[in-house]
Amino acid sequence: MNLIIQPVAIGLVFLTAYIAEHLFPQRKELLAGRHDLKNIGIGLINLLFTFTSGYCLQKVMVYTLSHHIGFEGFAKLPVLVSLVLQIIIIDVFVYWWHRINHAMPLLWKFHKFHHEDEKMNSTTAVRFHTVELFFAVIAKALVFPFIGITVTGLIAYGILFFPVVLLVHSNIRVSEKTDIILRKLFVSPNMHRIHHSNVIVETDSNYGSVFPFWDIIFKSYRKKSLDVIKFGV
Repeated sequence: MNLIIQPVAIGLVFLTAYIAEHLFPQRKELLAGRHDLKNIGIGLINLLFTFTSGYCLQKVMVYTLSHHIGFEGFAKLPVLVSLVLQIIIIDVFVYWWHRINHAMPLLWKFHKFHHEDEKMNSTTAVRFHTVELFFAVIAKALVFPFIGITVTGLIAYGILFFPVVLLVHSNIRVSEKTDIILRKLFVSPNMHRIHHSNVIVETDSNYGSVFPFWDIIFKSYRKKSLDVIKFGV
């Protein structure tokens, strides 16, 4: 059932963000239909890969848990406590994986495909090189089962992750005041727009995907851009 519900939910969130950024664009010059169609086409291919690899990852996680491989503590905690802790741990993993993708030449070779988009909007959120997604699922398969992440925790994180990622890549108009309020708890659109700047010191900042705390803790946070942001690398 999850394999049906999840893509439908993601599609509805994506459609909402896409319509909103056309009704209330932050930058009108970024509206470009042909660009969007190209990214959506890439996204559909990636969606198929993501759910196929995600299914395999879940099977690995179920197998390791049932055979008592790795940490089992989360499965023994109250459900809400377990989910909150797992979401935090997954998000800090995603932060460091993202940061490593910028630091390692082999990984950056594929991750930069995401950053090459010069008209960042909601469709950029699905513009990834499939090889990058492959490396990411391998990393998760090597780490998650052994630190005790459960399938329920992974799904719970995905429910939070996809709407936030779509919002922060979108071209929806957000006031500076609203953005500052948002980033007290979540990565905000203006915060992530800095990360997509073509200025290297800005690209190498604000790596967070859901929560902004990791950038602050690990000293990669940048509050404001140096100038008007030009997207692309």
